[in-house]
Amino acid sequence: MNMWSMIDEFDEFLNNPLQYIISYIRDIPKLIVTVFFSWIIFVLYFIYIHPTQNVTSKSLINFDSIGEIKIGMTVQRAEEVSRLQLLPITSSGLINKGCYYLEPQTGSGLERVWFMVIKDAIATIEVSRNYSLHTANGAQVGQSIDEVKAIYAKNLVTKDNTLVYTPAKKKFRIVFETERGHIIGYRVGRLPEVDYANGCFDYKSKP
Repeated sequence: MNMWSMIDEFDEFLNNPLQYIISYIRDIPKLIVTVFFSWIIFVLYFIYIHPTQNVTSKSLINFDSIGEIKIGMTVQRAEEVSRLQLLPITSSGLINKGCYYLEPQTGSGLERVWFMVIKDAIATIEVSRNYSLHTANGAQVGQSIDEVKAIYAKNLVTKDNTLVYTPAKKKFRIVFETERGHIIGYRVGRLPEVDYANGCFDYKSKP
């Protein structure tokens, strides 16, 4: 507002102060309505356009899931329930037709977490050198082999440089990769894909 406008406003107030005050009071409901609807739009934006992710570094990993993302889900469904964008690892689709990997969007807190996808369904969830994530039983990268053996007890067997856990649902596994007596990564998922030591290199597409 420039000086002349301010002078005009002041003259209007002096000429009819009551009317001037009433005109401002009348504008208050409009201001309240404007603020209210602006707040509603702001909330809806964060719920529907920029939603809070449901799968985080605090989510637990089970033999068939990480948080809300379940083995066997389509990629679209996994993105919907997790509120995450799953992005293709560019080179992975060149390894073997029909098998590729996705990773969560940057900034999700899920670094070095990968999803093997076969025929648009998630087959395995793989964790490599991520020290934040835990399995539902409490195992994590960095633990010793003895610690993981104590957690899974009789349901754990040693196979080459891995520890393999078989849950009650026999078609699933958790495979812990070991190096120098410690866990360096693990993968969970369904058979036979979870047994692929070389990931998509081991996948053979069926005609």
